Amino acid sequence: MEEYILTDKFKQFWLIAIICSVAFMIQLDFTSLNISLAALAKFFGVKVGMVAWLPTIYLLIITSMLLGFGKLGDIIGYQKVFLAGLVVFCLGAIACSVAPNFIALFLARAFQSLGLAMFSPICIAFLTYYLPANVRGRALGLYATALGLGMTTGPALGGLITSCLSWRGNFILGAVISLIIFIAGLILLPSKQEKASDSRFDYLGALLLFIGMVGFLFALNTVAKAGWSHPKVLTGLILSPLAFVFFILREKKVAYPLLDLTLFGNLNFTFAALAALFGLAMNIGMGFLFPFYLQMMIHLSVIQMGFLLMCSPIMLMLLSPITGSLSDYLGSRRLCMTGMGLAACAFLLFTFLTPQSSQWQIVLGLICMGTGMGFFIAPNNRLMMQNAPVDKQGVASGVYKIALNAGSSIGIASYMLVMSYVVIFDVSKMNIMLGSVRQHPEILLSGFRGAFIFGMVMALITFFFSFLAKDKK
Repeated sequence: MEEYILTDKFKQFWLIAIICSVAFMIQLDFTSLNISLAALAKFFGVKVGMVAWLPTIYLLIITSMLLGFGKLGDIIGYQKVFLAGLVVFCLGAIACSVAPNFIALFLARAFQSLGLAMFSPICIAFLTYYLPANVRGRALGLYATALGLGMTTGPALGGLITSCLSWRGNFILGAVISLIIFIAGLILLPSKQEKASDSRFDYLGALLLFIGMVGFLFALNTVAKAGWSHPKVLTGLILSPLAFVFFILREKKVAYPLLDLTLFGNLNFTFAALAALFGLAMNIGMGFLFPFYLQMMIHLSVIQMGFLLMCSPIMLMLLSPITGSLSDYLGSRRLCMTGMGLAACAFLLFTFLTPQSSQWQIVLGLICMGTGMGFFIAPNNRLMMQNAPVDKQGVASGVYKIALNAGSSIGIASYMLVMSYVVIFDVSKMNIMLGSVRQHPEILLSGFRGAFIFGMVMALITFFFSFLAKDKK
């Protein structure tokens, strides 16, 4: 592998710049669309619950197919899969921008997310495979910074484009950015890499993993509205474990597994992966829930909410390159533990919030949360990748991305479930109608506090797994 390491500073710069541009585009695409969902519902004359399936199908497809494309990158080359994914993403964005009805938009968005599933796991593999060891942490920090920048600018830019042009403008922007990155990647990204030890691809394993992930995430995203006894939820909960069991049995026997289970024989890799799953579920779920708290309990305007919610991603964006570089010298474990300790403190602050709390209290909690994630994301990423074999960086990167996207879906659904059950418990105790819960802000506040306590537990679990995951000497 050493022969493929980029020693030329110019080539290192362009590799990092292209991958960070993709990271920015990923978050910009996701967050700019979320701000446009209400406009989409009005334009096509469908219910908000219907357009909510746009981000859901996005996460379902990406999460269930990441590992397969990560493995494919190890086999046929990272550059080929990366560039092919950008082409699919660009074509999908164009199809979304001209969609005549909601069904066409839904299908085009699903196709676009397939492209993202192709190039997304390859990004980290590029950084960890081609860059020298003393540069990787800094590069991963810049990657996390680009993600934070996309999270910060996405809602504002998406809202501006939707207001001044239309929701179609967000997809046109994505198509333009992906086309520019494709041209740059075709010219500047390295194409040579070490030949994979086994070039066969496990198609049946990929199908089983897809069924398992889709079944689980679909059930988890549906249960809050439909309940545990709904046929769709039960189908997902039954089908998913069966698919996962058959997937694991096949991966143990097949000579060319999609997921090399020996990766998890390294407990440091396993603990770092679990820390990534719980940490990202904690953060993304909180990011989904907290705007509802600001709107329903503090009664802030959309503009005020926008400025407040920028505090956390700004801290993440500022700190990630610093902590990424520090992890090259100090190791990742202590930085990850520090980050989760700060995140737990943030949730502790949130549990004391009331409708009378000042905005400065909210800002303090959000800054604490953003600082914690700034200490966690890049070092945790580095910790996972350094504990994976050099010829399985694509698969390891796919595992990390699955943790990220599955954590996003699990976090959103889990926070809403916890809040719903706390509210239902209080409603039954007070013997009032569930439909009148908005007239009882103390019940809503209790539900939010339950969710905040749940978030603190998630932070402590992540702290525990970060403590167990040791740096590779």
